[in-house]
Amino acid sequence: MNKILVLGATGNIGGLTVERLSKNDVSRLRLATSREAGLASLSERFPDAETVLADWHDEASLTQAMQGVSRILVVTPDFVTDENVVTPNIIRAAKSVGSIEQIVRLIAIPPGLTAEKLTPRFLDTRCGANLHVIAKPLLDASGLPVTYINVPGWIMFNLPWFLAPEVKVRRRLVMPAVTDANRMWISEVDIADVAALLLTTPASEHIGKEYILTASERFNYPAIAGLLSDELGEEVQYVDDDGPLRDAMGESFDVLMTYFEHETQAYDGVEHSETVARLLGRPQITVRDYIKENCELFK
Repeated sequence: MNKILVLGATGNIGGLTVERLSKNDVSRLRLATSREAGLASLSERFPDAETVLADWHDEASLTQAMQGVSRILVVTPDFVTDENVVTPNIIRAAKSVGSIEQIVRLIAIPPGLTAEKLTPRFLDTRCGANLHVIAKPLLDASGLPVTYINVPGWIMFNLPWFLAPEVKVRRRLVMPAVTDANRMWISEVDIADVAALLLTTPASEHIGKEYILTASERFNYPAIAGLLSDELGEEVQYVDDDGPLRDAMGESFDVLMTYFEHETQAYDGVEHSETVARLLGRPQITVRDYIKENCELFK
């Protein structure tokens, strides 16, 4: 059986998916990174998997990485990805090797959102859905066998990433109020489990499909603070302040704030479907589940 190539294996979703795939036949896995440091990290984390250097922006390296590959997972990072370059490179490489049976692509697009509905100001942020409204039409038109995992909400690893430092030290959830919204939150574990399932069951069952992963509940920042209070046994207060986010994002802060102007509005109309439970045969992870399971990250 041919190999599964993971493009984006050093990222959160890519790495979690590899963990699940490696429980089966690790010899089938080829893990790609564009950095020597990433290569060392992958080799240490997954010593029995094949690791290769492949740069999104170098078509030749992608073509080489795809040799002998039948299925591909693509997870691109925010801010640094120009989908006008990266996605055509992936498409051309996949067509040139001729052995690709399935490309599983992670996107985050509210149903119905297209590039034509976004101004260049928002598209230029290269963040979140703004990446994917460029990538999806290119893949749709490519004729390649594509399956989409669409996550039109926030992934739960943003909770410890954005919020944990202030919660730990001052029992404050600190984010600027202009970035607040009633968001769906989807666990990275659920996403990885779905990705692994799609890559290990017959490709013919999934080609041309878009699996939209949603949540049955929505939470704004004060509501998240309430859940943290419950699980920590101490009050966590929501505070409107951009300082910690500015420090965490550095030079990307202004770009992210521009993106928030769109993001806080665009996802309101997303409706919940039981996709996760239907695919995985278990209840999906809730925000409370996630905080309870990862409570040590906030203590």
